[in-house]
Amino acid sequence: MRQVLTRASLAGTVLALAVSVPAVAVEQTIPPPVAQDQKPPPLRLSDDQRAKIRQAVSGENTEVQFSLSETKPAEGFAPSVGAKIPDGLYPDSLPPPVLAEMPVLERYTYLKFKQQVLIIDPMSRKIVDMLSEASR
Repeated sequence: MRQVLTRASLAGTVLALAVSVPAVAVEQTIPPPVAQDQKPPPLRLSDDQRAKIRQAVSGENTEVQFSLSETKPAEGFAPSVGAKIPDGLYPDSLPPPVLAEMPVLERYTYLKFKQQVLIIDPMSRKIVDMLSEASR
């Protein structure tokens, strides 16, 4: 009987404490919205950087071949900075030595198209820079 009274007394004390302690509100924070159209920073390559990119991709056998049915429609495409590359063209990652030396290029891909090297933003598929395949 004594145990029952002790338990009842303990339960009453816990209940009294629960009622007397005010509830604490926890403030919720909402993170800022993430822009859906995130653009990489403008690409400003020096002549030396362009030469290194040109040299690194010159040995890559990645030139677009228009004999393939999926690339045939792109044959008439005239590339320019800001233009979106046609469907059927699949850019490649830049070679690891270029990325190691110029980490800013990790966000980009490239495409060898009509004797030009196109630097592509893979999210938008837009051309952000162009350089001729042959050095001037």
